Amino acid sequence: MTVLAKDMAEKPAGGRAAYLERRRAATRDGIVRAARQVFAEASYVDAKIDDILGAAGVSRATFYSHFESKLELASAIYEETVPQTRALFERLPLLARQDRSAVREWLADFVGIHLEHRYVTPLIAQLQLFETGFRARILADTEVLIDLVAGSGVDAFAKASTDDRQRIGVRLLFNQIAHVCAEVARGEFGVQSDICLDLVAEDIVRFVKPAA
Repeated sequence: MTVLAKDMAEKPAGGRAAYLERRRAATRDGIVRAARQVFAEASYVDAKIDDILGAAGVSRATFYSHFESKLELASAIYEETVPQTRALFERLPLLARQDRSAVREWLADFVGIHLEHRYVTPLIAQLQLFETGFRARILADTEVLIDLVAGSGVDAFAKASTDDRQRIGVRLLFNQIAHVCAEVARGEFGVQSDICLDLVAEDIVRFVKPAA
């Protein structure tokens, strides 16, 4: 009897089931961590499942017991960022009603998310190009964010619930925010990053509190 088998045999039924579940979760996490590394070093198209298997140290059978495809694995990586992004956008309406400096700090936090998950932004862009249907997922998640801020009670966002023009305006604003914060995180603006974020902050405040 192996040490693992003996260890499992000595555990009560409930304990054994919990132990196996922890091992399964740890294996899944290991595959996801390996995939992050592989996707950071190669494009989504060029990254092979065999590369991920090698980085994770698991068999093909083990991989497919957790994920049906490379797309499902990539989508799981994207999913990890969703709660953090939603929590960030929950804060936006009230901050935007305050002043530009509060919004500017919020934008810096968004840049921080992009830096923390720097491999995800290019991965999402590639998924939208090469995987049919993933673009629809991104659009659906944007609609969720719009509904989230629409329930804040801030007029400019609340109107997005009933006014199509205002809803499109919010979507365009969110697209601008995401695009600029990603570019700043990648260092594309260099020393002008602060200017870019200041201008976006002004656009957000202007959207929430338009001139009379």
